Amino acid sequence: MRHVVLIQANDVKKFNYCKFGNYKSTKGKNIVLIDPNGDVVSGYEMHQPVLSLDINDEDDRRIYEFLKDHPLIKGKFTINDMRATEEKNAELSLLKAEAITTASAIEDRDLKDFAMLMGIDSSLDNKLIKAKIIQFSNDNPTKFLETASDADKMHRIFLKKALAKKALTKVNGVWKHNSMSIGLTDDAAIVWLKDNGDMYAILKNQVRGNAPVQREEPVVAAVENDNIMSSSTISALENDAKEKGWFTKKSNPQR
Repeated sequence: MRHVVLIQANDVKKFNYCKFGNYKSTKGKNIVLIDPNGDVVSGYEMHQPVLSLDINDEDDRRIYEFLKDHPLIKGKFTINDMRATEEKNAELSLLKAEAITTASAIEDRDLKDFAMLMGIDSSLDNKLIKAKIIQFSNDNPTKFLETASDADKMHRIFLKKALAKKALTKVNGVWKHNSMSIGLTDDAAIVWLKDNGDMYAILKNQVRGNAPVQREEPVVAAVENDNIMSSSTISALENDAKEKGWFTKKSNPQR
C-alpha cells in the first residue's frame, strides 16, 4: 500500500529549481544521498515545485530521509504526509459522527441545561437550541463529548443556575455563599456542594424558586392597654371599699 509524502515549495509561483546538496546534521554527522546503485551522489535536484514520494518504496524512502532534515527545507518547503492527514481526517470524521449522534439524542427536557454548559442562549426555543447544540458538536466534537461525559456536569449546571438566581455569587473569580468562600474554581465549589449535602438541598430548593424555609418564632398575644388598670387606680378602689366596710369582718352577736 502506498504511503505518499509531498514535499512542496512554499512559493510555488517563484519556484524554478533547487539543488539539495549533501550536508551535516545538527549533531555534525555527514548526511549524503545514495543512489539506487549504492553510490554516493552530490545531492538531489528538484525541478518541480511539488515532489511526490512513496516512502513504502525503498528508493523514494532514501530520498525522503535525505531531504526531511535538510537545511533548505525549513522555511522554504512544506512536508505533507498524505496518509497521516487522511488518517487524522478519518479520526476527526468518526469523532464528529459520535458527537452529532450524542447531540441528536439529547431529550427536550435537558436541552436548556446543555445550552447553559456550552454558552448557548437557553432562552431560545428547543428547536433552535438543539440545532445550535448539533452545530457545536460538529464544530467542537472533542469539547462536546468531554462535556457530555463529564460526571460533574449536573453540578456545573447548578452553579450557573445558582449564579443567575443569586443563590451563590462569584466575586473576583471566587465562589461565595453569602459571605463565605466556597471555592476558587468551579471544581472546588463542586466539592463544597458534595460535602455540604443539606445546604446543597436548600440551595436547590431556592434555585427552583421556592421560598427558603423560615424558622418559626413564638407568637405572643398582644394585650390591650385599655384593659390594664394602673396600681394607683387599684389602691383608690381598695380604700373606697374599706370606707364602705366591704372588707370589715362582722362580729357574731352574743347570746
